[in-house]
Amino acid sequence: MQPNRFTLSRAVIALLLVTFSSRFCAGQTSGMIEFSAYGKIKKGILLVDLAHELIILGRDGWIHSVDPRSPNSNWQRIEEEVFAAAPAAEIRNQLRSEFGPEYEVLSTKNFLVVQPRGRGDRWPKLFEQSHRSFISYMTKRGVKIRSGSFPMVAIVFPDESGMRQEFERLDIEVGRVAGLYSVNTNRVMTHDATRTSSVMATVRHEAAHQSAFNSGAHSRINDTPRWITEGIGQMFEPAAMTDPRGATQLADRVNQESLQYLRKKVLTVDSGRFVQTAITLIGDDMMFKDEKQINEAYAVAWALMFYLAERQPKAFSQLLNETAGRRPFQAYQRRDRIADFERIVGMDTFEFSRKTLRYLETL
Repeated sequence: MQPNRFTLSRAVIALLLVTFSSRFCAGQTSGMIEFSAYGKIKKGILLVDLAHELIILGRDGWIHSVDPRSPNSNWQRIEEEVFAAAPAAEIRNQLRSEFGPEYEVLSTKNFLVVQPRGRGDRWPKLFEQSHRSFISYMTKRGVKIRSGSFPMVAIVFPDESGMRQEFERLDIEVGRVAGLYSVNTNRVMTHDATRTSSVMATVRHEAAHQSAFNSGAHSRINDTPRWITEGIGQMFEPAAMTDPRGATQLADRVNQESLQYLRKKVLTVDSGRFVQTAITLIGDDMMFKDEKQINEAYAVAWALMFYLAERQPKAFSQLLNETAGRRPFQAYQRRDRIADFERIVGMDTFEFSRKTLRYLETL
């Protein structure tokens, strides 16, 4: 799940996914903006400049929306400065100030984890191992991986109430969830009140989003089809996918919840339903925006990406590499999505969907 709150057109929203391209993080671009956000004075690089809205990438990796007409925006241009991503030590100090003495900030190689004091190293280990497993899995399949420009931040609240209060503070509108990955803040947020298998599966799903958008498996400024991003998230929900020993058995890699949903709600209802849903998802993202269809969209997205990863790994890596390498700030039209997909997998969407269906029947 990747909620956002931008008010730009849908095409631009889809392209401003998390952060800007690496060339801005290397101090190559001038045109810094100083602005006020959440009661703090911040600096960043201007991504989009419209009369009614400025979209700014902060030095901590956040994307901010500022109304230049508002007297409370307090923004100004600083032409003589160049953009440089904030180092981990600076962000760590910001997090300590933001969350106060009741929380501690623990560091791993790739993460800054904010959690209530005294919770040990369980959460830092989980996020770090999840990321390492993700990188290993993708690298073995030929997906192009790079180091992110910002340290990844994970916030663990003591309970669901604390997490919901943070959602309200950040103006994130979402239903009841165990956690989420926020595209605006580039943070994973969850809580420590329960550790059921379903909650931990959600955490692994959201951690996979964060890893994908920070490693280049998905582009941060491109319009990536939702079935690809959510299919990847679903693939990493099984506990074995983040086990240091690796998910060596096929059964360990299967998302049993998605598979059971398909068997109960889709595969036994209408023999052509799975194929039609798959074709629909490859063409557009509308099912993910319909509460009545979203569960089916997630399950079918998992099936499509899982089939590719298991049976056509070259196409799997090519699909991720090509979608991540598309030109920035360019909407991905339906006809192009379908044409690119069919070229990569070497067959039309109907045939591919049928092959995936037959594969599911063997699991």
